[in-house]
Amino acid sequence: MDKTSILDKHIEFKRTSVKSEEKIKDTIRYIKKFLDFSKKPLGKYEEEDLTRFINSLNYSTRTINDIKTYLKIFIKWNYMDWSSRFRNLERICKTQRTGKAYKPNEMISLKEINKIIEVEHDLMYKVYWAVFFYGGFRPSEACRLKWNDIDFDDGVTIRLHTTKTQKDYYKSLPIEVEHLLKEWKKYNGSEWVFPSPIRKDVPIVARSVCGRLKKLSKKAIGKVVVPYILRHSIATILYKDNNRKDDDTANQLGHNKSMKETYLNLDENELKSRARSLWIKPKKMSKETKDEYDKRIQDLEKELIKQKEDMKDAKFVRMKELSKLMKKEILEVMNMDNRIKSRRK
Repeated sequence: MDKTSILDKHIEFKRTSVKSEEKIKDTIRYIKKFLDFSKKPLGKYEEEDLTRFINSLNYSTRTINDIKTYLKIFIKWNYMDWSSRFRNLERICKTQRTGKAYKPNEMISLKEINKIIEVEHDLMYKVYWAVFFYGGFRPSEACRLKWNDIDFDDGVTIRLHTTKTQKDYYKSLPIEVEHLLKEWKKYNGSEWVFPSPIRKDVPIVARSVCGRLKKLSKKAIGKVVVPYILRHSIATILYKDNNRKDDDTANQLGHNKSMKETYLNLDENELKSRARSLWIKPKKMSKETKDEYDKRIQDLEKELIKQKEDMKDAKFVRMKELSKLMKKEILEVMNMDNRIKSRRK
């Protein structure tokens, strides 16, 4: 059986337990890279081929961990003698602990994302960058968004089911982004919010979005930005807001609260400031200072009472003046009426 047929069989096996099409596509992509890495027949592959392939990978730690998982499952599925042929499989495919994916100076500000949106000339992608950033989406989630996922009643609410956590989340968007989204809906006849320019019955794909953003960000703000930097940037902005609950931010981003540390990218000064605030206590007030402030408060209270009384007196005086004026006007009207009657006689 050739390599392509073996890969097809493996994907059939994977579909029995994996429902996410994105995961299936990733499995196909990376297993195919492994199969194409050597010209050997698959039956001749050995541990050395696996080691060389993994060492050749130039991806983030998180992506390499995913690839290792795909390979380990594939090898155990395909090779009956995997335990002797790949004796160190568990060690080779051991996942590495991931640190922060991005540095604080790689984060972008609200001003910079607005500049990116402004420079984008295509209406669909203008809407995409705004929805993707402010909604805190993962790239594939935003690409595969459908109109029936969006509720426009009383603001925008987006229902999202993530295959990563197997949970439903509800996202919201700022009113400016809501207007953009509604405007785009007028011109979009597809079920997909962001359909492919080539085929309206399929959505855009994350890889094409990544390439477009790199070029656009370089032009707009002078530095290369990838989609996940947008996600980490809005996460950092939201988590830094002490008036916002972590539960609400986690729901907006579609992950657990435990991910806060991964997504909160604070620079050195901000970290120092937070550290200092832990031990900085308010200075104890002396008795003399306390008495002085108490006296000021009492004086202000007296002044407030006096102002209220003055306002009452002024109001009473004004009412008396109005009453006199009204009586005068009534008498004038009565006198005029009497003069008119006397003339008629």
